[in-house]
Amino acid sequence: MLLVKILCFALLLVSVYGKIFDQPQAYRDSFYYGTFPDGFAWSTATSSYQIEGAWNESKGLNIWDTFTHSCCPIEGNTTGDTACDSYHKINEDIDAIKYLGVKYYRFSISWARIMKDGTNATINPEGIQYYKNLTNALLAEGITPMATLYHWDLPENLQVKYGGWPNDTLVGLFKEYARVCFRELPKVKIWLTFNEPYVVTWLGYGIGVFAPGVKDPGVSPYVAAHTIIKAHAEAYHLYQDEFNQDKSGKISITLNADWFEPLDRSNKADVEAAERAEQFMLGWYAHPIYVNGDYPEVMKKQMDKKIENQWQKQIAGIH
Repeated sequence: MLLVKILCFALLLVSVYGKIFDQPQAYRDSFYYGTFPDGFAWSTATSSYQIEGAWNESKGLNIWDTFTHSCCPIEGNTTGDTACDSYHKINEDIDAIKYLGVKYYRFSISWARIMKDGTNATINPEGIQYYKNLTNALLAEGITPMATLYHWDLPENLQVKYGGWPNDTLVGLFKEYARVCFRELPKVKIWLTFNEPYVVTWLGYGIGVFAPGVKDPGVSPYVAAHTIIKAHAEAYHLYQDEFNQDKSGKISITLNADWFEPLDRSNKADVEAAERAEQFMLGWYAHPIYVNGDYPEVMKKQMDKKIENQWQKQIAGIH
């Protein structure tokens, strides 16, 4: 997580491209031939919907169940109904991790398996026990568990009732879900709040190719992102204040980013375009979380005033 923070600061506190392109080509190419530092943590990672299966066993519906069953069939009518059947194959999964030789395993928790409708009214002890069993089995083999609270699989009830992440109500609901996870899985000492929120907001609520399939690129992704950033902040502070008082645990967020190259590095407009694209992807989330609690200036200048006003309603506590 520290490496992620360093990367974000390097990219966002200064002009990304000024710093990179001012370096000699040999420096730029050294990335290809360098070595990993001592103590670098090798891991493998999965997500709940992609591996667990048991879609209607001790779990409520999530948006990917609905998306693949009725809305938008995946090629070959593939679903996550069974997937790798990891819900029934904890021991086989751990054998595979041991074969890889890694000492860390990042899995995600299915919100709809912890709370069938996404709320405290439907807390599911059987689902909680599955993650306890997984955590205990990993630790017994000397493998450190890393848990992601949200990897794209929102409980369907929260999408239907509230419209999903564009609705600010989900900030409090996510906090309560996080509270249950922190309380019930105290042996997990490394937490991620969200996996790749850019994917959630842009692919899910912008161009609609991922669940829940909403096509509203002008507004919904930006409002959804604001909700997610606030939900991250609430979960982060909850963990630090109530569940990590001895500071033995860590919590952060997983951000994804592409690298954008200017068409012509000597052309100022091209460099600015590449910078802008990076800020609209990585800076969108990293700037408010790691820098100053607000969005990159280039985003605010380009966005419609209506969206900017919604952003500014509540940014206290994000940073």
